[in-house]
Amino acid sequence: MSVYTPISQQQLQDFLNLYSLGNLIEYSGIQAGIENTNYKVSSSQGEFILTIFESLTIQELSCYLNLLNHLCQSNFPAPKPQLSKDNQFITQLQEKPVAFFNCLAGQSIEVPSTKDCFAIGEYLAKLHIASQSASFDKPNLKGMPECQQLFNNIRQSITEHDIELLRSELQFQLDYPIPNLPQGIIHADLFKDNVLFNQGSVSGILDFYNACHDYLLFDIAVTCNDWCVDNNVVNPQKIKALLSGYQSIRLLSEAETCHLNLFLRRAALRFWLSRLEHQLNPKEGELTLIKDPLVFRSILEQHRAGRE
Repeated sequence: MSVYTPISQQQLQDFLNLYSLGNLIEYSGIQAGIENTNYKVSSSQGEFILTIFESLTIQELSCYLNLLNHLCQSNFPAPKPQLSKDNQFITQLQEKPVAFFNCLAGQSIEVPSTKDCFAIGEYLAKLHIASQSASFDKPNLKGMPECQQLFNNIRQSITEHDIELLRSELQFQLDYPIPNLPQGIIHADLFKDNVLFNQGSVSGILDFYNACHDYLLFDIAVTCNDWCVDNNVVNPQKIKALLSGYQSIRLLSEAETCHLNLFLRRAALRFWLSRLEHQLNPKEGELTLIKDPLVFRSILEQHRAGRE
């Protein structure tokens, strides 16, 4: 959610005219995340988020916005896409797909407590249940085969130590026979900066553009690897709190519990590789945020040692 596409005040006002969202008062770029351009927009009708999609096409975006609309109709705290005067969720600006969303109250937190971890576990389970009836069958395009390809693309630019660790973990993951674990629609990117809290409670779940159909346990692992780590050290008590919150809504199967470490490793591997790739090949942008890949190398090493 960095700012790759700058827009002028007049451009934004002209664009607002395609909606029934009032007149522009002020706007500002949002520096967070790494994939899309986001602006916070204040108009005479309220507060909104304008998202300019930097890589997804209109055809690719339709399923995501329909999913968000479905979740909102199920009273899940996701951003609600706003319809244009032409009754469309997606329009175009500077030849890129664009959408407006209601601005959810609250702020993200940098250092969650065990109580916060319990709460995000609850909402992750609620998401898995609320999304069951959605029409959304997008596969995970960032699975192990894609991670292998990513490794092949960047291996000439990383250290021998990293090459050996990545090669070892990739081989382990690719060879592992995963049993028949529960699958469904997952967020796949539920990091702290994608969750809003208001007055101590979760008020918004953001950024569903990595959502896909995959193992529910992978979603849990991705979330644990961000929420349950303090100063790059995995915190077992926070993992326990997150899992307790999750299971207050949806019980894990015995097989899921047995395979949690496998997926914690898989999630750490996937985000280490993606951050390495982004660090080596950053996008050009007015405001950009590059996240440290070494965090996930450390997390992966801890999970490989079984320290959680």
